Amino acid sequence: MSEKITRFTSILVGVAFLVTLLMFTTHEAQAAAMETEQELTLEQALDSFFKHNYDILVNKYEIDKAAADLMGAKLLPNPSLSMDYTGVETNRSLSAGANGQQTFRIDQLIELAGKRTLRTSAAQETLAAVQFSHQDLIRNILAGFYSLYFGLNLDILNLSLNQYTLQQFDKSLNIAEKRFTAGFLSLVDYSKLKLARIDLENNIVNAERQLKIDSEQLRLLIGIDSSVRPASGQLQGSLPVYQEADLLTKAYQNRKDLLALQRQLKSAEYNTSLAKAYRIPDVTVGAEYERFGPDREPGFGLGVSLPIPIFNRNQAEIARRSVEYKQLELLITKAKRQIEGDIRQALQNYLTARKVYDTYTNTKQDLEDLRERSEKSFSLGGITVLDFLDTQKTYREFMNKYNQAAAQSNLNHELLKTYTGELK
Repeated sequence: MSEKITRFTSILVGVAFLVTLLMFTTHEAQAAAMETEQELTLEQALDSFFKHNYDILVNKYEIDKAAADLMGAKLLPNPSLSMDYTGVETNRSLSAGANGQQTFRIDQLIELAGKRTLRTSAAQETLAAVQFSHQDLIRNILAGFYSLYFGLNLDILNLSLNQYTLQQFDKSLNIAEKRFTAGFLSLVDYSKLKLARIDLENNIVNAERQLKIDSEQLRLLIGIDSSVRPASGQLQGSLPVYQEADLLTKAYQNRKDLLALQRQLKSAEYNTSLAKAYRIPDVTVGAEYERFGPDREPGFGLGVSLPIPIFNRNQAEIARRSVEYKQLELLITKAKRQIEGDIRQALQNYLTARKVYDTYTNTKQDLEDLRERSEKSFSLGGITVLDFLDTQKTYREFMNKYNQAAAQSNLNHELLKTYTGELK
């Protein structure tokens, strides 16, 4: 009997040890998961976005390609070396040829009319245009970054709201339970309250799910391995006022798509001049060393060659470059019109979102007071369950819209700045 008790005690000790080990492991895993989650301010998230975003890193190689083209444009043409032997006779050895001649010649192409300078200048402008285009790509991707970042802020606000609402609801539910036990609340009303609590729990579950989804998308966008979430206090309550004329002036100076087109236009101007310069032929200068005859008498020679531009005077390339220049002029005009449309639309969206947020802010305290009064009245039996639930629902819906207006106004504020060409 004592042996069985000892064995049973050993089993209990082993189970207790396993349970303790499992709880410790779970706690450590949760602690590690919490440690890997990063809270990022808007500036920190932007810094990681600029450094680690894959689209930005991939497109940055276009700048290196343009820099390589500039390097090639600066290089001089390579000289050409040739070696010839004439006078080989089939029935005699190579060295015995009476009239044999050996020639060593080197030729160098000399570009005239400033072609290399024009080619280099065009490549420099192209490099500048590619750099501006890279920055404009960043500006376009920034819209998605801001949408995700402030969407994540909204997820956190909604989760906090749902958790707070459930916490406050549980206080009223405890009072309702006491009233039901005392016979002052019907079973139907008490069941309605418990069903309403299930909806509040589901709201928390859905809010947590959306938070995880948006956090994963932002993590990928900014290139961070751990989970991320915005730091608290990232939403501005007071937003500045902008004038359309000031925004347009700033956009014309800073919009990288317009600046890229302007540098492309300069490059096209240099390319047009380069095409015209090719009407002047380049000169090839050569020098040679010769040995000829039975005694291999040495000799030296010089030569110059150049094409005669009678038929082909590079007319097709000149026409093509001229059309390219006119095309870029139209694209610049279109870009300016596009900037005007972007600024006006973004400014209108910002003003509307700011006005909506101000309206909700002015009404927020009234809804807070209404919720508190309804909770007190319900605890005292002054209002029915339906009135209490309706007030709670109205408050949640209002706060959801208030949070959405806060996030949307901040998002539209940042988008407005990006449309002016501001990256940070």
